[in-house]
Amino acid sequence: MSIDHAQECLYSAQLSPAARVAQGEMPPNWFSVKEQPAYTPRKIKIICAGAGFSGLTLAHKIKHELRLAEFIDYTVYDKNTEVGGVWIENRYPGVACSPDAYTFRFEPNPYWSHFYVSGPEISEYIHNTVRKWGLDEHVELNSNVIESVWDEDLGKWRVKIEQDSKIKEDEADIFVNASGILNNWKLPDIQGLTNFRGKLVHTADWDDKYEWKNKRVAIIGNGASGIQCVAAMHSKVSRLVNYVRNPTWITPNINAEMTKTGNNFAYTPEEQEKFKNDPKAFFEFRKEVENHVNGGAYATLKDHPLQHWLRGETLKQMQEKLKLLDPSIASRIIPDFAPGCRRLTPGSGYLEAFSAENTEMCWEDIERVTETGIRTADGKEKEFDLIVCATGFNTSIIPRWKQIGKNGVDLREHWKNDPEAFFSVHVDQMPNYFMIGGPNFPVSHGTVTTGFAIVCDYILKWAMKIATEDIKSIDVRKESLDDYNVWTQEYLKRTAFSGECRSWYKNGKSSGLITGTYAGTTSHFQRSLERMGGEHFHIRYNSVNRFSCLGNGQMEEEKNGDGELANYFVQGIWGP
Repeated sequence: MSIDHAQECLYSAQLSPAARVAQGEMPPNWFSVKEQPAYTPRKIKIICAGAGFSGLTLAHKIKHELRLAEFIDYTVYDKNTEVGGVWIENRYPGVACSPDAYTFRFEPNPYWSHFYVSGPEISEYIHNTVRKWGLDEHVELNSNVIESVWDEDLGKWRVKIEQDSKIKEDEADIFVNASGILNNWKLPDIQGLTNFRGKLVHTADWDDKYEWKNKRVAIIGNGASGIQCVAAMHSKVSRLVNYVRNPTWITPNINAEMTKTGNNFAYTPEEQEKFKNDPKAFFEFRKEVENHVNGGAYATLKDHPLQHWLRGETLKQMQEKLKLLDPSIASRIIPDFAPGCRRLTPGSGYLEAFSAENTEMCWEDIERVTETGIRTADGKEKEFDLIVCATGFNTSIIPRWKQIGKNGVDLREHWKNDPEAFFSVHVDQMPNYFMIGGPNFPVSHGTVTTGFAIVCDYILKWAMKIATEDIKSIDVRKESLDDYNVWTQEYLKRTAFSGECRSWYKNGKSSGLITGTYAGTTSHFQRSLERMGGEHFHIRYNSVNRFSCLGNGQMEEEKNGDGELANYFVQGIWGP
Protein backbone atom coordinates (compact mmCIF):
# COMPACT_ATOMS: atom_id res chain seq x y z
CA MET A 1 0.00 0.00 0.00
CA SER A 2 1.40 3.40 -0.94
CA ILE A 3 1.90 6.08 1.66
CA ASP A 4 -0.67 8.31 -0.09
CA HIS A 5 -3.29 5.54 -0.05
CA ALA A 6 -2.60 4.75 3.62
CA GLN A 7 -2.99 8.42 4.54
CA GLU A 8 -6.22 8.55 2.54
CA CYS A 9 -7.62 5.52 4.44
CA LEU A 10 -6.60 7.03 7.78
CA TYR A 11 -8.27 10.31 6.86
CA SER A 12 -11.43 8.48 5.82
CA ALA A 13 -11.54 6.54 9.09
CA GLN A 14 -11.34 9.79 11.03
CA LEU A 15 -14.35 11.22 9.23
CA SER A 16 -17.83 10.94 10.66
CA PRO A 17 -20.19 8.51 8.89
CA ALA A 18 -22.05 11.49 7.43
CA ALA A 19 -18.83 13.02 6.06
CA ARG A 20 -17.93 9.69 4.50
CA VAL A 21 -21.32 9.53 2.76
CA ALA A 22 -20.73 13.06 1.46
CA GLN A 23 -17.52 11.76 -0.14
CA GLY A 24 -19.36 8.91 -1.81
CA GLU A 25 -18.50 6.19 0.69
CA MET A 26 -20.86 3.70 2.35
CA PRO A 27 -20.25 3.44 6.14
CA PRO A 28 -21.90 0.59 8.11
CA ASN A 29 -25.06 2.59 8.73
CA TRP A 30 -25.46 3.66 5.11
CA PHE A 31 -28.69 2.85 3.29
CA SER A 32 -30.38 3.80 0.06
CA VAL A 33 -33.12 6.39 0.50
CA LYS A 34 -36.55 4.81 0.14
CA GLU A 35 -38.68 6.27 -2.63
CA GLN A 36 -41.72 6.71 -0.42
CA PRO A 37 -43.08 9.43 1.87
CA ALA A 38 -41.79 9.62 5.41
CA TYR A 39 -43.34 7.27 7.94
CA THR A 40 -45.09 5.13 5.36
CA PRO A 41 -46.38 2.24 7.50
CA ARG A 42 -45.57 -1.34 6.70
CA LYS A 43 -48.25 -3.95 7.20
CA ILE A 44 -47.94 -5.64 10.58
CA LYS A 45 -49.80 -8.51 12.25
CA ILE A 46 -51.22 -8.61 15.79
CA ILE A 47 -52.29 -11.79 17.54
CA CYS A 48 -54.52 -11.29 20.57
CA ALA A 49 -55.27 -14.08 23.05
CA GLY A 50 -58.70 -13.50 24.57
CA ALA A 51 -62.07 -12.23 23.31
CA GLY A 52 -63.45 -10.74 26.50
CA PHE A 53 -63.96 -7.03 27.15
CA SER A 54 -60.28 -6.19 26.60
CA GLY A 55 -59.71 -8.20 23.41
CA LEU A 56 -62.94 -6.92 21.88
CA THR A 57 -62.01 -3.34 22.81
CA LEU A 58 -58.73 -3.79 20.94
CA ALA A 59 -60.61 -5.15 17.91
CA HIS A 60 -62.99 -2.18 17.90
CA LYS A 61 -60.17 0.33 18.06
CA ILE A 62 -58.35 -1.29 15.14
CA LYS A 63 -61.45 -1.66 12.99
CA HIS A 64 -63.50 1.43 13.86
CA GLU A 65 -62.18 4.01 16.32
CA LEU A 66 -58.64 4.38 14.95
CA ARG A 67 -59.28 2.74 11.57
CA LEU A 68 -55.99 0.92 11.41
CA ALA A 69 -57.14 -2.19 9.55
CA GLU A 70 -55.38 -0.95 6.41
CA PHE A 71 -52.05 -1.29 8.21
CA ILE A 72 -52.79 -3.93 10.84
CA ASP A 73 -53.89 -7.51 10.27
CA TYR A 74 -55.16 -9.03 13.48
CA THR A 75 -56.59 -12.27 14.80
CA VAL A 76 -58.22 -12.76 18.19
CA TYR A 77 -58.09 -16.32 19.53
CA ASP A 78 -60.31 -17.43 22.40
CA LYS A 79 -60.48 -20.80 24.13
CA ASN A 80 -64.24 -20.56 24.74
CA THR A 81 -67.19 -21.32 22.47
CA GLU A 82 -68.45 -17.72 22.73
CA VAL A 83 -67.01 -14.25 23.11
CA GLY A 84 -67.30 -12.55 26.48
CA GLY A 85 -64.50 -13.89 28.66
CA VAL A 86 -65.34 -14.10 32.37
CA TRP A 87 -68.96 -13.20 31.68
CA ILE A 88 -69.33 -16.39 29.67
CA GLU A 89 -67.37 -18.57 32.09
CA ASN A 90 -69.01 -17.32 35.29
CA ARG A 91 -72.67 -18.34 35.17
CA TYR A 92 -73.25 -19.27 38.80
CA PRO A 93 -76.43 -18.14 40.60
CA GLY A 94 -76.23 -14.51 41.65
CA VAL A 95 -73.29 -13.55 39.44
CA ALA A 96 -73.27 -9.80 38.88
CA CYS A 97 -70.95 -6.85 38.51
CA SER A 98 -69.74 -5.26 41.74
CA PRO A 99 -69.74 -1.61 40.67
CA ASP A 100 -72.14 -0.16 38.11
CA ALA A 101 -72.72 -2.08 34.88
CA TYR A 102 -69.66 -2.85 32.77
CA THR A 103 -69.83 -1.20 29.36
CA PHE A 104 -67.67 -0.68 26.34
CA ARG A 105 -66.72 2.97 26.17
CA PHE A 106 -67.88 3.12 22.54
CA GLU A 107 -71.27 1.51 23.22
CA PRO A 108 -73.07 3.11 26.17
CA ASN A 109 -76.25 1.23 27.03
CA PRO A 110 -79.27 3.30 28.12
CA TYR A 111 -81.35 0.17 28.66
CA TRP A 112 -79.64 -1.52 31.59
CA SER A 113 -82.37 -3.01 33.77
CA HIS A 114 -80.62 -2.26 37.08
CA PHE A 115 -77.79 -0.20 38.49
CA TYR A 116 -75.89 -3.39 39.40
CA VAL A 117 -76.44 -5.73 36.48
CA SER A 118 -76.58 -9.52 36.45
CA GLY A 119 -74.04 -11.63 34.58
CA PRO A 120 -76.53 -12.89 31.96
CA GLU A 121 -77.53 -9.32 31.10
CA ILE A 122 -73.88 -8.29 30.70
CA SER A 123 -73.27 -11.34 28.50
CA GLU A 124 -76.24 -10.42 26.30
CA TYR A 125 -74.94 -6.85 26.02
CA ILE A 126 -71.53 -8.12 24.91
CA HIS A 127 -73.08 -10.31 22.21
CA ASN A 128 -75.31 -7.47 20.97
CA THR A 129 -72.31 -5.14 20.79
CA VAL A 130 -70.24 -7.69 18.89
CA ARG A 131 -73.03 -8.16 16.33
CA LYS A 132 -73.60 -4.43 15.90
CA TRP A 133 -69.94 -3.60 15.29
CA GLY A 134 -68.89 -6.82 13.57
CA LEU A 135 -66.21 -7.42 16.18
CA ASP A 136 -66.17 -11.17 15.61
CA GLU A 137 -64.88 -10.78 12.05
CA HIS A 138 -61.35 -11.66 13.11
CA VAL A 139 -62.22 -13.81 16.14
CA GLU A 140 -61.55 -17.55 16.16
CA LEU A 141 -63.33 -19.45 18.94
CA ASN A 142 -62.52 -22.87 20.39
CA SER A 143 -58.93 -21.77 19.88
CA ASN A 144 -56.64 -22.37 22.82
CA VAL A 145 -53.19 -20.76 22.65
CA ILE A 146 -50.74 -23.42 23.85
CA GLU A 147 -47.35 -21.92 22.96
CA SER A 148 -45.75 -18.62 21.97
CA VAL A 149 -42.08 -18.38 21.04
CA TRP A 150 -40.15 -15.23 20.07
CA ASP A 151 -38.09 -15.52 16.87
CA GLU A 152 -35.29 -12.98 17.22
CA ASP A 153 -34.12 -13.31 13.61
CA LEU A 154 -37.56 -12.61 12.16
CA GLY A 155 -38.69 -10.25 14.90
CA LYS A 156 -41.95 -12.17 15.25
CA TRP A 157 -43.89 -14.29 17.70
CA ARG A 158 -44.55 -17.85 16.56
CA VAL A 159 -47.81 -18.96 18.16
CA LYS A 160 -49.39 -22.42 18.34
CA ILE A 161 -53.14 -22.70 18.78
CA GLU A 162 -55.11 -25.86 19.50
CA GLN A 163 -58.34 -26.02 17.49
CA ASP A 164 -60.49 -29.18 17.60
CA SER A 165 -57.51 -31.32 18.61
CA LYS A 166 -55.47 -29.93 15.71
CA ILE A 167 -52.55 -27.54 16.01
CA LYS A 168 -52.60 -24.32 14.01
CA GLU A 169 -49.43 -22.26 13.69
CA ASP A 170 -49.53 -18.50 13.28
CA GLU A 171 -47.04 -15.65 13.59
CA ALA A 172 -47.25 -11.97 14.42
CA ASP A 173 -45.17 -8.85 14.88
CA ILE A 174 -47.04 -8.13 18.13
CA PHE A 175 -48.54 -10.58 20.62
CA VAL A 176 -51.21 -9.28 23.01
CA ASN A 177 -52.27 -11.23 26.08
CA ALA A 178 -55.89 -10.26 26.79
CA SER A 179 -56.74 -13.54 28.50
CA GLY A 180 -57.55 -11.83 31.79
CA ILE A 181 -56.57 -12.19 35.43
CA LEU A 182 -59.48 -14.26 36.74
CA ASN A 183 -59.81 -16.91 34.07
CA ASN A 184 -57.76 -19.86 35.29
CA TRP A 185 -59.97 -21.37 37.98
CA LYS A 186 -58.74 -24.00 40.39
CA LEU A 187 -60.29 -26.50 42.77
CA PRO A 188 -59.11 -26.34 46.38
CA ASP A 189 -56.52 -28.79 47.62
CA ILE A 190 -58.80 -30.78 49.92
CA GLN A 191 -58.30 -34.46 50.61
CA GLY A 192 -60.92 -36.66 48.97
CA LEU A 193 -62.50 -33.87 46.93
CA THR A 194 -62.66 -35.84 43.70
CA ASN A 195 -64.15 -38.87 45.49
CA PHE A 196 -67.39 -37.03 46.20
CA ARG A 197 -70.27 -38.93 44.59
CA GLY A 198 -72.61 -35.98 44.46
CA LYS A 199 -72.26 -32.97 42.14
CA LEU A 200 -68.98 -31.02 42.38
CA VAL A 201 -68.66 -27.65 40.58
CA HIS A 202 -66.48 -24.57 40.59
CA THR A 203 -68.27 -21.25 40.25
CA ALA A 204 -66.28 -20.51 37.07
CA ASP A 205 -67.27 -23.88 35.57
CA TRP A 206 -70.96 -23.91 36.40
CA ASP A 207 -73.18 -26.66 34.99
CA ASP A 208 -76.34 -24.96 33.75
CA LYS A 209 -78.08 -28.31 33.27
CA TYR A 210 -77.79 -29.34 36.89
CA GLU A 211 -80.93 -28.70 38.96
CA TRP A 212 -79.70 -27.46 42.32
CA LYS A 213 -82.95 -26.24 43.82
CA ASN A 214 -84.23 -28.12 46.87
CA LYS A 215 -80.85 -29.82 47.25
CA ARG A 216 -78.41 -29.97 50.17
CA VAL A 217 -75.65 -27.53 49.20
CA ALA A 218 -72.17 -26.76 50.53
CA ILE A 219 -70.44 -23.58 49.38
CA ILE A 220 -66.70 -23.43 50.10
CA GLY A 221 -65.35 -19.88 50.27
CA ASN A 222 -66.54 -16.39 51.14
CA GLY A 223 -64.94 -14.32 48.43
CA ALA A 224 -66.97 -12.49 45.79
CA SER A 225 -68.46 -15.58 44.13
CA GLY A 226 -69.17 -17.32 47.45
CA ILE A 227 -70.98 -14.28 48.82
CA GLN A 228 -73.11 -13.97 45.69
CA CYS A 229 -73.92 -17.70 45.60
CA VAL A 230 -75.06 -17.81 49.23
CA ALA A 231 -77.31 -14.78 48.79
CA ALA A 232 -78.86 -16.16 45.59
CA MET A 233 -79.22 -19.84 46.53
CA HIS A 234 -80.07 -20.14 50.22
CA SER A 235 -83.83 -19.57 49.89
CA LYS A 236 -84.16 -22.12 47.09
CA VAL A 237 -82.35 -25.08 48.64
CA SER A 238 -83.25 -27.45 51.45
CA ARG A 239 -80.02 -26.80 53.29
CA LEU A 240 -76.95 -24.60 52.75
CA VAL A 241 -73.66 -24.58 54.64
CA ASN A 242 -71.03 -21.96 53.83
CA TYR A 243 -67.54 -23.15 54.80
CA VAL A 244 -65.31 -20.15 55.47
CA ARG A 245 -61.84 -19.64 56.89
CA ASN A 246 -61.19 -15.90 56.51
CA PRO A 247 -62.91 -12.87 58.01
CA THR A 248 -64.11 -10.42 55.39
CA TRP A 249 -65.75 -7.04 55.09
CA ILE A 250 -69.31 -7.35 53.78
CA THR A 251 -69.44 -3.88 52.31
CA PRO A 252 -72.26 -1.51 51.52
CA ASN A 253 -73.02 -1.45 47.85
CA ILE A 254 -70.25 0.17 45.85
CA ASN A 255 -71.46 3.58 44.63
CA ALA A 256 -74.32 3.31 47.12
CA GLU A 257 -74.57 7.11 47.18
CA MET A 258 -75.51 6.93 43.48
CA THR A 259 -78.48 4.67 44.21
CA LYS A 260 -81.92 5.63 45.43
CA THR A 261 -81.90 3.67 48.69
CA GLY A 262 -78.29 2.57 49.04
CA ASN A 263 -79.21 -0.73 47.42
CA ASN A 264 -79.56 -1.96 43.87
CA PHE A 265 -82.56 -0.62 41.98
CA ALA A 266 -84.31 -1.03 38.65
CA TYR A 267 -84.32 1.82 36.16
CA THR A 268 -87.81 2.94 35.20
CA PRO A 269 -88.86 2.99 31.53
CA GLU A 270 -88.92 6.78 31.79
CA GLU A 271 -85.31 6.88 32.97
CA GLN A 272 -84.22 4.53 30.20
CA GLU A 273 -85.94 6.65 27.56
CA LYS A 274 -84.36 9.80 28.96
CA PHE A 275 -80.91 8.21 28.70
CA LYS A 276 -81.65 7.19 25.11
CA ASN A 277 -83.11 10.51 23.96
CA ASP A 278 -80.86 12.88 25.89
CA PRO A 279 -77.25 11.83 25.17
CA LYS A 280 -75.88 14.79 27.10
CA ALA A 281 -77.77 13.85 30.27
CA PHE A 282 -76.72 10.22 29.85
CA PHE A 283 -73.10 11.26 29.40
CA GLU A 284 -73.17 13.39 32.54
CA PHE A 285 -74.72 10.53 34.51
CA ARG A 286 -72.06 8.09 33.29
CA LYS A 287 -69.30 10.57 34.11
CA GLU A 288 -70.68 11.05 37.62
CA VAL A 289 -70.68 7.28 38.15
CA GLU A 290 -67.12 7.08 36.79
CA ASN A 291 -66.04 9.80 39.21
CA HIS A 292 -67.50 7.90 42.14
CA VAL A 293 -65.94 4.59 41.10
CA ASN A 294 -62.52 6.18 40.63
CA GLY A 295 -62.81 7.69 44.09
CA GLY A 296 -62.24 4.18 45.37
CA ALA A 297 -58.51 4.77 44.93
CA TYR A 298 -58.64 7.27 47.79
CA ALA A 299 -60.69 4.92 49.97
CA THR A 300 -57.77 2.48 49.84
CA LEU A 301 -55.33 4.99 51.38
CA LYS A 302 -54.88 4.10 55.05
CA ASP A 303 -55.02 7.67 56.37
CA HIS A 304 -57.55 9.14 53.94
CA PRO A 305 -60.95 10.26 55.28
CA LEU A 306 -62.67 8.00 52.75
CA GLN A 307 -60.95 4.94 54.25
CA HIS A 308 -62.12 5.94 57.72
CA TRP A 309 -65.64 6.53 56.39
CA LEU A 310 -65.68 3.19 54.56
CA ARG A 311 -64.54 1.28 57.64
CA GLY A 312 -67.05 3.00 59.90
CA GLU A 313 -69.98 2.66 57.53
CA THR A 314 -69.22 -0.96 56.72
CA LEU A 315 -68.77 -1.88 60.38
CA LYS A 316 -72.05 -0.18 61.31
CA GLN A 317 -74.02 -1.98 58.61
CA MET A 318 -72.46 -5.34 59.43
CA GLN A 319 -73.15 -4.94 63.16
CA GLU A 320 -76.79 -4.10 62.46
CA LYS A 321 -77.23 -7.30 60.46
CA LEU A 322 -75.17 -9.43 62.83
CA LYS A 323 -77.46 -8.57 65.78
CA LEU A 324 -79.93 -11.08 64.38
CA LEU A 325 -77.36 -13.86 64.01
CA ASP A 326 -75.42 -16.26 66.20
CA PRO A 327 -72.87 -14.21 68.21
CA SER A 328 -70.12 -16.59 67.09
CA ILE A 329 -70.48 -15.29 63.53
CA ALA A 330 -69.92 -11.68 64.60
CA SER A 331 -66.86 -12.58 66.63
CA ARG A 332 -65.20 -14.24 63.64
CA ILE A 333 -66.30 -12.54 60.46
CA ILE A 334 -65.38 -8.91 61.24
CA PRO A 335 -61.72 -8.47 60.20
CA ASP A 336 -58.87 -6.68 61.90
CA PHE A 337 -57.49 -5.55 58.55
CA ALA A 338 -58.72 -2.49 56.68
CA PRO A 339 -61.48 -2.63 54.06
CA GLY A 340 -59.82 -3.14 50.70
CA CYS A 341 -57.09 -5.49 51.91
CA ARG A 342 -59.18 -8.22 50.31
CA ARG A 343 -61.35 -7.48 47.31
CA LEU A 344 -64.45 -5.53 48.32
CA THR A 345 -67.71 -7.17 47.29
CA PRO A 346 -71.17 -5.73 47.86
CA GLY A 347 -72.83 -8.30 50.11
CA SER A 348 -76.52 -7.50 49.83
CA GLY A 349 -78.40 -10.51 51.16
CA TYR A 350 -75.34 -12.45 52.35
CA LEU A 351 -75.40 -11.92 56.11
CA GLU A 352 -79.19 -11.87 56.06
CA ALA A 353 -79.14 -15.41 54.64
CA PHE A 354 -77.77 -16.84 57.89
CA SER A 355 -80.90 -15.83 59.80
CA ALA A 356 -82.75 -18.56 57.88
CA GLU A 357 -83.07 -21.94 59.59
CA ASN A 358 -81.68 -23.81 56.57
CA THR A 359 -78.49 -21.73 56.27
CA GLU A 360 -75.33 -22.12 58.33
CA MET A 361 -71.82 -20.66 58.43
CA CYS A 362 -69.10 -23.15 59.37
CA TRP A 363 -65.65 -22.00 60.53
CA GLU A 364 -64.20 -25.43 61.26
CA ASP A 365 -61.34 -26.49 58.99
CA ILE A 366 -62.33 -29.04 56.37
CA GLU A 367 -60.52 -32.27 57.16
CA ARG A 368 -61.63 -34.13 54.05
CA VAL A 369 -64.43 -34.59 51.56
CA THR A 370 -66.11 -37.98 51.82
CA GLU A 371 -68.16 -39.80 49.21
CA THR A 372 -71.31 -38.26 50.63
CA GLY A 373 -70.28 -34.95 52.15
CA ILE A 374 -67.75 -32.94 54.17
CA ARG A 375 -66.00 -33.86 57.42
CA THR A 376 -64.50 -31.06 59.49
CA ALA A 377 -61.64 -31.07 61.99
CA ASP A 378 -64.06 -31.38 64.93
CA GLY A 379 -65.07 -34.82 63.61
CA LYS A 380 -68.52 -33.76 62.40
CA GLU A 381 -69.69 -34.77 58.95
CA LYS A 382 -72.50 -33.26 56.91
CA GLU A 383 -74.00 -34.84 53.81
CA PHE A 384 -74.59 -32.88 50.62
CA ASP A 385 -75.95 -33.30 47.13
CA LEU A 386 -73.89 -30.42 45.71
CA ILE A 387 -70.51 -28.96 46.66
CA VAL A 388 -69.80 -25.52 45.16
CA CYS A 389 -66.14 -24.47 45.19
CA ALA A 390 -66.14 -20.67 45.29
CA THR A 391 -62.39 -20.82 45.77
CA GLY A 392 -61.09 -18.43 43.17
CA PHE A 393 -58.42 -18.63 40.55
CA ASN A 394 -54.76 -19.09 39.89
CA THR A 395 -53.81 -15.42 40.15
CA SER A 396 -50.11 -15.77 39.37
CA ILE A 397 -50.85 -13.94 36.06
CA ILE A 398 -48.55 -16.43 34.33
CA PRO A 399 -50.09 -17.30 30.95
CA ARG A 400 -51.83 -20.65 30.64
CA TRP A 401 -49.54 -21.43 27.72
CA LYS A 402 -45.80 -21.96 27.39
CA GLN A 403 -44.10 -18.68 26.50
CA ILE A 404 -40.44 -18.36 25.47
CA GLY A 405 -39.00 -14.90 24.93
CA LYS A 406 -35.62 -13.49 23.98
CA ASN A 407 -32.54 -15.63 24.67
CA GLY A 408 -34.77 -18.61 25.45
CA VAL A 409 -36.24 -17.05 28.60
CA ASP A 410 -39.27 -19.04 29.80
CA LEU A 411 -41.84 -16.67 31.31
CA ARG A 412 -42.94 -19.30 33.83
CA GLU A 413 -39.37 -19.51 35.14
CA HIS A 414 -38.89 -15.74 34.85
CA TRP A 415 -41.92 -15.22 37.08
CA LYS A 416 -41.48 -18.24 39.34
CA ASN A 417 -41.23 -16.05 42.45
CA ASP A 418 -43.56 -13.15 41.65
CA PRO A 419 -44.73 -11.50 38.43
CA GLU A 420 -43.32 -8.04 37.78
CA ALA A 421 -44.24 -5.88 34.82
CA PHE A 422 -43.74 -2.34 33.56
CA PHE A 423 -46.99 -0.40 34.09
CA SER A 424 -48.83 -3.76 33.87
CA VAL A 425 -48.10 -3.99 30.12
CA HIS A 426 -44.48 -5.03 29.45
CA VAL A 427 -42.16 -7.80 30.67
CA ASP A 428 -38.42 -7.67 30.12
CA GLN A 429 -37.03 -10.33 27.76
CA MET A 430 -40.44 -10.50 26.01
CA PRO A 431 -40.13 -8.22 22.95
CA ASN A 432 -43.31 -6.92 21.31
CA TYR A 433 -45.39 -8.61 24.02
CA PHE A 434 -48.18 -6.57 25.58
CA MET A 435 -50.56 -7.48 28.39
CA ILE A 436 -54.02 -6.09 29.07
CA GLY A 437 -54.61 -6.73 32.75
CA GLY A 438 -51.06 -7.69 33.69
CA PRO A 439 -49.39 -7.32 37.11
CA ASN A 440 -50.45 -4.12 38.92
CA PHE A 441 -53.21 -3.27 36.47
CA PRO A 442 -55.83 -0.84 37.93
CA VAL A 443 -58.45 -3.48 38.65
CA SER A 444 -59.64 -2.73 42.16
CA HIS A 445 -60.36 0.97 42.52
CA GLY A 446 -61.62 2.20 39.16
CA THR A 447 -63.72 1.15 36.20
CA VAL A 448 -61.86 -1.84 34.81
CA THR A 449 -63.17 -1.39 31.26
CA THR A 450 -61.71 2.12 31.24
CA GLY A 451 -58.35 0.61 32.12
CA PHE A 452 -58.72 -1.82 29.23
CA ALA A 453 -59.34 1.05 26.80
CA ILE A 454 -56.35 2.99 28.14
CA VAL A 455 -54.02 0.04 27.58
CA CYS A 456 -55.46 -0.66 24.12
CA ASP A 457 -54.75 2.94 23.09
CA TYR A 458 -51.21 2.56 24.39
CA ILE A 459 -50.64 -0.74 22.56
CA LEU A 460 -51.87 0.66 19.26
CA LYS A 461 -49.72 3.76 19.69
CA TRP A 462 -46.72 1.43 19.84
CA ALA A 463 -48.09 -0.63 16.95
CA MET A 464 -48.19 2.42 14.69
CA LYS A 465 -44.72 3.50 15.80
CA ILE A 466 -43.44 0.01 14.97
CA ALA A 467 -45.19 0.10 11.59
CA THR A 468 -44.21 3.64 10.59
CA GLU A 469 -40.61 3.64 11.85
CA ASP A 470 -39.69 0.17 10.59
CA ILE A 471 -39.04 -1.08 14.12
CA LYS A 472 -38.24 -4.74 14.52
CA SER A 473 -38.78 -5.00 18.26
CA ILE A 474 -39.19 -3.12 21.51
CA ASP A 475 -38.20 -4.61 24.86
CA VAL A 476 -38.52 -2.80 28.20
CA ARG A 477 -35.21 -2.10 29.90
CA LYS A 478 -34.73 -4.11 33.09
CA GLU A 479 -33.52 -1.08 35.01
CA SER A 480 -36.69 0.82 34.10
CA LEU A 481 -38.87 -2.12 35.11
CA ASP A 482 -37.03 -2.46 38.42
CA ASP A 483 -37.20 1.26 39.20
CA TYR A 484 -40.93 1.33 38.44
CA ASN A 485 -41.69 -1.67 40.64
CA VAL A 486 -39.67 -0.27 43.55
CA TRP A 487 -41.79 2.88 43.36
CA THR A 488 -44.96 0.77 43.07
CA GLN A 489 -44.29 -1.33 46.17
CA GLU A 490 -43.23 1.71 48.20
CA TYR A 491 -46.44 3.52 47.25
CA LEU A 492 -48.63 0.51 48.00
CA LYS A 493 -47.34 0.41 51.59
CA ARG A 494 -49.63 3.36 52.28
CA THR A 495 -52.71 1.48 51.05
CA ALA A 496 -55.08 -1.07 52.55
CA PHE A 497 -53.78 -3.63 50.05
CA SER A 498 -50.62 -3.99 52.16
CA GLY A 499 -52.49 -5.20 55.24
CA GLU A 500 -52.05 -8.66 56.75
CA CYS A 501 -54.73 -10.61 54.91
CA ARG A 502 -54.70 -13.46 52.44
CA SER A 503 -55.63 -11.94 49.09
CA TRP A 504 -55.24 -12.52 45.39
CA TYR A 505 -53.77 -9.02 45.28
CA LYS A 506 -50.73 -10.72 46.84
CA ASN A 507 -51.09 -13.92 44.79
CA GLY A 508 -52.93 -15.71 47.58
CA LYS A 509 -50.43 -14.74 50.28
CA SER A 510 -51.03 -12.72 53.43
CA SER A 511 -47.99 -10.50 52.92
CA GLY A 512 -45.31 -9.76 50.38
CA LEU A 513 -45.27 -8.31 46.87
CA ILE A 514 -48.58 -6.76 45.80
CA THR A 515 -49.17 -7.56 42.13
CA GLY A 516 -52.96 -7.43 41.84
CA THR A 517 -53.59 -3.71 41.67
CA TYR A 518 -52.17 -0.40 40.46
CA ALA A 519 -50.29 2.11 42.59
CA GLY A 520 -52.36 5.20 41.89
CA THR A 521 -55.58 6.41 40.34
CA THR A 522 -57.04 5.65 36.92
CA SER A 523 -56.09 9.13 35.69
CA HIS A 524 -52.55 8.61 37.01
CA PHE A 525 -52.37 5.36 35.04
CA GLN A 526 -53.62 6.99 31.85
CA ARG A 527 -51.28 9.99 32.06
CA SER A 528 -48.30 7.76 32.79
CA LEU A 529 -48.89 5.63 29.69
CA GLU A 530 -49.57 8.70 27.55
CA ARG A 531 -46.23 10.21 28.60
CA MET A 532 -44.28 6.99 28.17
CA GLY A 533 -41.08 7.54 26.21
CA GLY A 534 -38.77 5.29 24.26
CA GLU A 535 -35.95 5.85 26.74
CA HIS A 536 -37.32 2.94 28.78
CA PHE A 537 -36.95 0.44 25.93
CA HIS A 538 -34.41 -1.37 23.84
CA ILE A 539 -35.53 -0.54 20.30
CA ARG A 540 -34.23 -2.55 17.37
CA TYR A 541 -34.80 -1.64 13.74
CA ASN A 542 -35.09 -3.67 10.57
CA SER A 543 -32.72 -1.28 8.79
CA VAL A 544 -29.10 -0.61 9.72
CA ASN A 545 -30.19 3.02 10.03
CA ARG A 546 -33.04 3.95 12.34
CA PHE A 547 -33.96 6.93 10.17
CA SER A 548 -34.64 4.99 7.00
CA CYS A 549 -38.29 5.71 7.84
CA LEU A 550 -37.76 9.35 6.79
CA GLY A 551 -38.10 8.16 3.21
CA ASN A 552 -37.86 10.66 0.37
CA GLY A 553 -38.12 13.76 2.55
CA GLN A 554 -41.80 14.34 1.88
CA MET A 555 -45.04 13.67 3.70
CA GLU A 556 -47.78 11.65 2.07
CA GLU A 557 -50.27 14.53 1.86
CA GLU A 558 -47.77 16.65 -0.10
CA LYS A 559 -48.10 14.35 -3.15
CA ASN A 560 -44.77 15.32 -4.69
CA GLY A 561 -45.64 19.04 -4.62
CA ASP A 562 -49.23 18.76 -5.88
CA GLY A 563 -50.92 18.32 -2.49
CA GLU A 564 -51.20 20.06 0.87
CA LEU A 565 -47.87 21.74 1.58
CA ALA A 566 -48.76 23.79 4.68
CA ASN A 567 -50.96 21.58 6.82
CA TYR A 568 -49.28 23.02 9.92
CA PHE A 569 -50.95 26.37 9.11
CA VAL A 570 -53.99 25.92 11.36
CA GLN A 571 -56.70 28.45 12.10
CA GLY A 572 -56.65 29.49 15.73
CA ILE A 573 -52.91 28.94 16.03
CA TRP A 574 -51.73 31.17 13.19
CA GLY A 575 -54.52 33.68 13.65
CA PRO A 576 -58.31 33.98 13.50
